[in-house]
Amino acid sequence: MSEYQHATADMADLRPQLNALLGEGVISAVLFSSDGLALAATDGLGRDEVERSCAAFASVAALQHTFADCCRTDPENLLLRYQIMDFTRYTVLLMSASRNSGLGVAVEGDSIGQNVQLALSKALKLIKALGPVLAARDRRIHAQA
Repeated sequence: MSEYQHATADMADLRPQLNALLGEGVISAVLFSSDGLALAATDGLGRDEVERSCAAFASVAALQHTFADCCRTDPENLLLRYQIMDFTRYTVLLMSASRNSGLGVAVEGDSIGQNVQLALSKALKLIKALGPVLAARDRRIHAQA
């Protein structure tokens, strides 16, 4: 029996919801599991691009364990909500989506631009609206079922 009483990101096609983020500077978006597996992506990204992006986003999200040492706390006290990476002409948003999952969004423009603010707002609304559906089941538990 699954620990989830609802559909999760690995069971549903969430591409249409991610595609709704496109436009107004948003170039692409990926939904990934905490171990770097692709769960969904916007149209236009190739499979290799999606897999590389998801692995990179998961790696950055995992840094919370390293930063916990610097903060002299446990990783459980340093939960990532979102991170903004400004590359001058492009900005990448990394957000915790739900249990065992994250959302990465690539936006044209710098982090203080209107495109990025709008993309962040739309992405956070998507996360709030879909909530637990964005979760990814733990693969170890799933593999034993």
